[in-house]
Amino acid sequence: MRLRLVAAFACGLSVARAQTATESAIGLYQAKYYSAAEAALEKIVAAEPHNAAACYYLGLSFRQPGSGQSLDQAASWLERAAGLEPGNAAYVADYGEACLLLAGQKRSLHYALRGRDTLKRAIELNPGHLNARSSLMEFYARAPWPWGSSGAALDQAREIARRDPGRGLRAFLRLGQIFEKGGNRAAAGTACKEALKLDPGNATVVAALARLGSQPGSPAEP
Repeated sequence: MRLRLVAAFACGLSVARAQTATESAIGLYQAKYYSAAEAALEKIVAAEPHNAAACYYLGLSFRQPGSGQSLDQAASWLERAAGLEPGNAAYVADYGEACLLLAGQKRSLHYALRGRDTLKRAIELNPGHLNARSSLMEFYARAPWPWGSSGAALDQAREIARRDPGRGLRAFLRLGQIFEKGGNRAAAGTACKEALKLDPGNATVVAALARLGSQPGSPAEP
């Protein structure tokens, strides 16, 4: 009995030390000491390959400018974290965003669609994850037909606005810029009119509507 108690105590102490080490490494990342965080996290994942939090923050550290690591490596660790905790919306969303970054870097449809689907899964897990919605909105706004959709992009912006009007305003302004630059004047006008509902009299929006030849009072597109 005494030996079992000693073994249980030793096991608990080991777990506590591991948690402390992970928390310390995460603290380094949050304090923006990225190189130190990388070094600490690499040691942790080598000893604990199933430590989802360590894998996640290692992926985030690798994604920082100046890391010296490739985006592929960052995405690989974020994918591992999401695989270890598939119900964690934050892990899933950041992996999806990394896939979209890789899609842009590699001009890869495979990564673009994986990013889209992963972000949709993150939103299913947490409908209030506005970063995931913003990234999915950008995907729909920028992707070519048949993967892109101005309507789907506007729907994401509307949901963002419903949950956070200030952020929703920024989302509609962003869509207005993307659509106008891409030559989709109708969708740009719709985005601007939605923005005007949130901030009547916004000079930037009024100027954009004037450029697009739309009247602020005219109905928005469905």
